[in-house]
Amino acid sequence: MIPKKSSKIYKIVSEDLNIQEKLVEDLVQFYYKELRKKMSTLSHTRINIEGLGHAMVKPQIVSKAIVRLEKSVKNHDTSTYNAYHNKKSMEEKLVLLKNIIVKLQEEQEEKKSFKEKKYEGSIESNMGEQGTDS
Repeated sequence: MIPKKSSKIYKIVSEDLNIQEKLVEDLVQFYYKELRKKMSTLSHTRINIEGLGHAMVKPQIVSKAIVRLEKSVKNHDTSTYNAYHNKKSMEEKLVLLKNIIVKLQEEQEEKKSFKEKKYEGSIESNMGEQGTDS
């Protein structure tokens, strides 16, 4: 498979759909801009990307990023306005990362309780079936 440049793809799609090439380009750019925004705000643990699958947050990477950012914030110099602004943006990112860890833990607990309920019901039904055989 030979990769194609986006400008050629825009042209092909615009010809197939009988619409302007600029409109196709704007739609694609808007979609990926929104996707990047969702990924950078860390508001969800899982994002569905049409035609590509799911992008999921990996807890190990988030944990390492939290440790790294905490170290950076602790040692960051705030003598200039730019440095202070950088420190504030790092602190905001740290809050987002900590929130996503909480969401990941909640999701993990929900999965665990779901599995326990599922297996608890199947064990009880299996025990009931054994009693009817004798």
